[in-house]
Amino acid sequence: MKDKITVPEYFKAWCTDRDEEVECAFISSSHDSIRASLQGVPLVFKRYKPGVYVANFSGMEFVYKI
Repeated sequence: MKDKITVPEYFKAWCTDRDEEVECAFISSSHDSIRASLQGVPLVFKRYKPGVYVANFSGMEFVYKI
């Protein structure tokens, strides 16, 4: 059985393209992904490696580290 991902209601992710921190609102999670909202835009963070999740939207990359 996989460990459950614990994510706060709001969390900070890093936009690598703009080199800035953004705040995301947690929606749901599964064993290898996290659904979140960035200013109303849904993002799906996929597990890249243990503790690191990456989402892409409109040509930009967002990284969340647990």
